[in-house]
Amino acid sequence: MIALFNTKISQSAIAGVARTLEEGWLSEGKGVKAFEEAFCKKFGLARALALNSGTAALHLAVLGSGVGAGDEVVTTAQTFVATAMAVLYAGATPVFADIQPGGPNIDPCDIEHRISSRTRAIIVVHYGGYPCEMDEILAVANKHRLKVIEDCAHALGATYKGHPVGALGDFGIFSFQAIKQMTTGDGGMLVCKDAGDHQTAYRRRWFGIDRANRKTSEIGQPEWDINEVGYKYHMNDIAAAMGTVQVEEFDATQVRRRELNTMYRRELREVPGLTLLAEKADRESACWLFTVLVERRLDFIRAMKGRGVEAAVWHQRIDKHSLFGGLRDDLPNQTLFNDAQVSIPMRPNLTDGEVETVLTSVGKGW
Repeated sequence: MIALFNTKISQSAIAGVARTLEEGWLSEGKGVKAFEEAFCKKFGLARALALNSGTAALHLAVLGSGVGAGDEVVTTAQTFVATAMAVLYAGATPVFADIQPGGPNIDPCDIEHRISSRTRAIIVVHYGGYPCEMDEILAVANKHRLKVIEDCAHALGATYKGHPVGALGDFGIFSFQAIKQMTTGDGGMLVCKDAGDHQTAYRRRWFGIDRANRKTSEIGQPEWDINEVGYKYHMNDIAAAMGTVQVEEFDATQVRRRELNTMYRRELREVPGLTLLAEKADRESACWLFTVLVERRLDFIRAMKGRGVEAAVWHQRIDKHSLFGGLRDDLPNQTLFNDAQVSIPMRPNLTDGEVETVLTSVGKGW
């Protein structure tokens, strides 16, 4: 079976982890700092904090946006539950806006009427790696003095009008979970536009303690005063070693993803019963998923499986969960997208033969 995802770790990354293990410093240390610096330099981002998950990054971004108990955050249901879960962590309520016609990203035109006096932020998700309509979203946010959090868990390396995603809003979050473009086994990165927000997130990353400026007393106990709630969200040097090497390897895998995206769009555009998602020339997708809309989706999935190709719905709408209030009836574009979306393999380690099998399998119909 040609799988949607198949994680491969290079020998260079394995060697980087081995060196860290041999050096003996395994928790957060110089390796984490080196990873943060390499990440910022590579992707044109500023003030990054390496964390133990993308969800931790979302939580710190929500808190950094001033969200608290009783507040609301406008976001999308076309995402993984972590996006809205981070809002609940802060004691706030996620309010779901519709996606654009044909999906998969949040519709800027549907955000404003979701805003209330309790709204503090907007979380956008660059779904599948394709950038949202950031100019329009930022205009709404500025009008209502709201923070914007970019969930870039799918979108490492994507650009919007020449700017890297994650640098456009007040906060950007990235995921290094096992199947993402880069992986540290699990991990995440928080990018802060404001230096003050970065310092606050830095303290909150490790129990509210400023580790860089702590002093150790004569009895061997560090002297500090904790005056805010913090968390154990830091990344360790083992994970960072893997990440630093993968920063160096990123270009090769991204070139392959974009080659596959171009090939799939060219070869599949005339397949009956299949609709490609729209792409605009003013942005570059990270091409993490290749999602299409199909008629008779279950028949499509069964046909692909019978031909040795995995096809699956990767993220269904999360508003269906009772935790988030249950299925809504005021998201018509979300409903249409949810019923027709399906993804096919487009990972960079597909062989040319596997790519041909995927294209042939889809082209045969269902």
